[in-house]
Amino acid sequence: MPVYKDKNGTWYVKCYYTDWKGEKHQRKKRGFALQRDAKEWERDFLASLQYDSSTTFGSIAEDFMMEITPRRRKTTIRTYRIALAHILPTFKNVPMADISEKMIVLWQNELISKNLSDVFSNKIDTMFRTIFKYGAKRCGIPLNPFDGVNKVGKARSKSITFWTHTQYCDFIGLIENPTTHIIFQVLYYTGIRLGELLALTAADMDFENGILHITKSLQRMERKDIVTPPKTEKGIRDITLPSFLVKELENYVAMIYDCSGETRLFEVSKQALYYPMKKYAALTGVPRIRIHDLRHSHVALLIEKGVSPLAIADRLGHDNITVTLGTYGHLYPNKQKEIADLLDAL
Repeated sequence: MPVYKDKNGTWYVKCYYTDWKGEKHQRKKRGFALQRDAKEWERDFLASLQYDSSTTFGSIAEDFMMEITPRRRKTTIRTYRIALAHILPTFKNVPMADISEKMIVLWQNELISKNLSDVFSNKIDTMFRTIFKYGAKRCGIPLNPFDGVNKVGKARSKSITFWTHTQYCDFIGLIENPTTHIIFQVLYYTGIRLGELLALTAADMDFENGILHITKSLQRMERKDIVTPPKTEKGIRDITLPSFLVKELENYVAMIYDCSGETRLFEVSKQALYYPMKKYAALTGVPRIRIHDLRHSHVALLIEKGVSPLAIADRLGHDNITVTLGTYGHLYPNKQKEIADLLDAL
């Protein structure tokens, strides 16, 4: 399609295309200083509507983000956008078929020179590979240049650190602030994620039946609190509480002024919990762990008490038992011996 010159001396494009529903549309774009810029935009726009080896990585990335945005958590989308800020300056206008091992290695070297953390560099590299794989499948590109290139950085350690029940009791025994105390109690004795805890409202607590309803998670983005669904589909779940924790929560909620069903139970930030976690761990002399490791500590306690992996997966909101076993399987070191002993007892 031709491009046209506006009355004000700039150039504009007017072209027609058919969308994925088979409906025809007109697209107009104004304000190009040069005719070749208008033609280049038109060429890229029409190419973005169909996939082939000449489709640019930038077009693929745009389609990838459009596809996943309604399906992923906002925090995940934000991480992808941050990663693309390190990828697109180099690869935005490069056709998918032209991305080579050498180009990737040179880009990796540049990424390393930015002195980012190893974990973050690894995440950016991983996301680049994910988007390329998405595009290669649609463009019919059989060879993956990433196959011959090692990843940069290192993935976050999957090692599990946790407190024993005795260590936790030593820690919690020093905390006198009622809000901080009940927060750590809920995290340790339910295994819920911190974001799930911060999103809890009074309506989520069924005192009569001793059940905590997990239906949402709270994330902090751009200085705003954003409530999202839980991390996984099975994250929406009911957790039965021990009676002592129900009583503690009843006493705590009774102290909240003008409490209604929509009142958030814990109006604190994640950062406000880091200091007491560090302070009281040091005073107690227990190993320092992350707040998220209270979730692992809960699982370790359940395993020690003989709770089945299936029940643990249900309580944690894992999508399937494979996730549970993959994460915590090594905490069952004596189970095979217990099985052999049971069979011997027959």
